Amino acid sequence: MPEQLLKAREERAALRRDMALLQLPSVSLNLNVPGMPKTNEITRKFFQLCLDELKLFLRAHLIVPDEEYCLEITDAAGEFFIAPITDYIYSVKEIKEICERFEETHALGRFLDVDVTDKNGEPVGSGKSKMCFFCGQKPAIECRREGLHHPDAIRQFMFTKMNRYCEIKRREQIAKQLSSLALQAMLYEISLTPKPGLVDKLNNGSHVDMNFHTFLRSSAAISPFFEELVQAGFQFTGKDLANALPIIRNTGLRMERAMFFATNGINTQKGLVFLMSISLFACGQIFAKEEQFDDAQFRDMVRTICRNITDRELNRAHSAQNSHGEEVFVKYQIRGIRGEAEEGFPRVFEYGLPALMRNGDLSDFSLAQAFLAIAAQLPDSNILFRSGHDVWENFRRLASEAIQNSNKEYFVKLIDFCNEKHISPGGSADLLVISIFIFTVKKLGAMGA
Repeated sequence: MPEQLLKAREERAALRRDMALLQLPSVSLNLNVPGMPKTNEITRKFFQLCLDELKLFLRAHLIVPDEEYCLEITDAAGEFFIAPITDYIYSVKEIKEICERFEETHALGRFLDVDVTDKNGEPVGSGKSKMCFFCGQKPAIECRREGLHHPDAIRQFMFTKMNRYCEIKRREQIAKQLSSLALQAMLYEISLTPKPGLVDKLNNGSHVDMNFHTFLRSSAAISPFFEELVQAGFQFTGKDLANALPIIRNTGLRMERAMFFATNGINTQKGLVFLMSISLFACGQIFAKEEQFDDAQFRDMVRTICRNITDRELNRAHSAQNSHGEEVFVKYQIRGIRGEAEEGFPRVFEYGLPALMRNGDLSDFSLAQAFLAIAAQLPDSNILFRSGHDVWENFRRLASEAIQNSNKEYFVKLIDFCNEKHISPGGSADLLVISIFIFTVKKLGAMGA
């Protein structure tokens, strides 16, 4: 045995004896890595994940390691954690059984050793023989004694499994973060009060069939699909991202179905489902390899995913069931939400997001400024379909005036105009949501941290 390894193990035994001076049981964690060296970047990442999982597992069982006296070291024997247990309701034998349960239920629990010592510093054994995690045929002690597996083969096997586990956990964490930010963006937009022609906390704008709570129900109904979209982005490996659109649309259709069920058939966020689905998928693609969000990369992905979507989906004048967006395209040659996606969300990145970045926060003032910046530029198919080109031009003019004269009077004039004409700039609201989402992703920094 190498001298450094022997010394490290002796020092760990001394640490356990030191813990016993507190007259408390202790718990420790280390990895079963054969051969040398016993530590590298993969083992360090894996160990930190497992340590966090172990602490949560113990706390869930009302076993609390003392953070003040805990020690976490890396030496010739690899990564090591030890801490006295200051708060517990079990015997040390039961604590050992709980720790064994952690090993048994963990996906790679055989790579771990969770040891327990009593208040006298004596190890608490289980009396169980563990099977070899490499072959699964014999007890590990027999395979080790007989030298049945080459240490290099075992090490490669372990490192591959550890690395894969870390990547899975990283992706799970990123998917949760992005899903949370997407729902947050929706709730911020819904809660912005007042808004011209749109539902907010205090009134229904130009709508008679929906209110604030309708949007809350709708948001709650579609948000469970967000992680699925990010994971789809992670997993897509095709050479042409345009082939991902049917995958995205499949989830989007299920989101629409959930929305309509929650709202009793009212279309609250169909356009947003399309925009957010593409955004979450594209983020999954980016963070599959990167730690940081990149505007240009995101926009290129959105453009590629939605390449030629206008020609494919809007040139259908013969259709008996044209959507509002399709009818606006036939009448005005304005591409609406599909055109925005096909161009990589220009109103988000050139107007909405810069307005948020200038103010640096998500206050009502910042959100209102971002909304107006988008509304003054966007050919909103909702307004065009319901009220025509002249009303839309007047709406844009009033939105521009409200930006240039950032006081309440001009914003109220825009609200009054929307109420008078019964118009609702839903497309601008949807792009505000995407602007908020991108703003929060950029502010968060490294994903999965």
